[in-house]
Amino acid sequence: MTVGKFFVTIDKIRLSYFITKGLQDTYLDSTTINSKMRVDGNKMNLWGRYLLKRLSVLAMICVLIFSVGLIPAPASAASKGSHIFVDGVPLNSRSVSKNGVSFVPFRELFEKLKMSIDYNAKLKQVTGTKGDLKITFTIGSKTAYVNGQKKMLQAAPFAQNGTTLIPVRIVGEATGNAVYYSAAADVIQINSPSFKGASYTIDGIPILFNANGTVLFGPNALKDMNLQKEIAEIDAIKDFAANAPKIRIVGVPPTQEQSKDPGYKGYPDYFDANYVTAAGNKETLPPLMSEGWISLSMLSEIEKIINLGNSDSNTLSIGKYAEMGLVRYDIVVTDEYKKAKTGQFTLSDIRVKKYKGTMYLNIEDLQTVGLIEPN
Repeated sequence: MTVGKFFVTIDKIRLSYFITKGLQDTYLDSTTINSKMRVDGNKMNLWGRYLLKRLSVLAMICVLIFSVGLIPAPASAASKGSHIFVDGVPLNSRSVSKNGVSFVPFRELFEKLKMSIDYNAKLKQVTGTKGDLKITFTIGSKTAYVNGQKKMLQAAPFAQNGTTLIPVRIVGEATGNAVYYSAAADVIQINSPSFKGASYTIDGIPILFNANGTVLFGPNALKDMNLQKEIAEIDAIKDFAANAPKIRIVGVPPTQEQSKDPGYKGYPDYFDANYVTAAGNKETLPPLMSEGWISLSMLSEIEKIINLGNSDSNTLSIGKYAEMGLVRYDIVVTDEYKKAKTGQFTLSDIRVKKYKGTMYLNIEDLQTVGLIEPN
């Protein structure tokens, strides 16, 4: 497939749009072009049909951009300058080449980079600021200032038709972005470190903007897009695994690696079922073993202390069988504890906490009454 086949002449497309509070009207007068835009790494179907329709409007704008010279065109289009993309999003203006340097209207570039703008007509200076960064250009001067430091320019900023044009590269690099030029597509890209790439499909032809500045067409673009999709899915799985709450396999003791995590006697806090549920729902965690509290279920698993049962509904009898016989301890449950949903109490000389109906006992107090031995 030749590059020429990718070129769409402006005669085939008429695109009209108005921006008031966003795009209000978009249409194609002649050839209907099915366009869609996908930003790699994001699963657009999650946004729903409504957002997809909104994105398709933006894609139509990109049709116009591609049609008037993004894809290599006849020589008559070359004089119009290169298109400029910031993180895959096009500027309305093309670059202007002067003395081998690419220039662009300062206001549009600063706004796209989310910089605050200041213009001093008396000094003929334009300034862009963002956080701790401040860049100042003077019309007609080859000296720019980046945070007060002089930077020599290959060519001076200039005014044209009432618009001040500034060098593209120094602005891009001073803001921490990488600046690339693709001769094949005649495109200047300004890509931030977080930019992963952007892809467009026009008339069934995939076009890919890579984070490294390359622009691919057709089968090459499709191949790279599929590869990046696979990588993004793998990264998403890794990210989920890294940030997901730690869990256990019920009935399986902790591994040597798990035993290094905060907990009690090698059992990490996340072995408590309430911990797993709370972490998964991003709720307040239950009392932690690493902080001196243990549930009856974990007490049974770790210390083999069980609920012995009691005919008195107000008494909780717990204990374990040892060489010398049964070790038993009775905890009288008060009405205050029964009525409460949460809180801390002292029952039969043992401090307890109630969390979502579950009793957590103080480990130190259990050691004091002789039910468990110190670590």
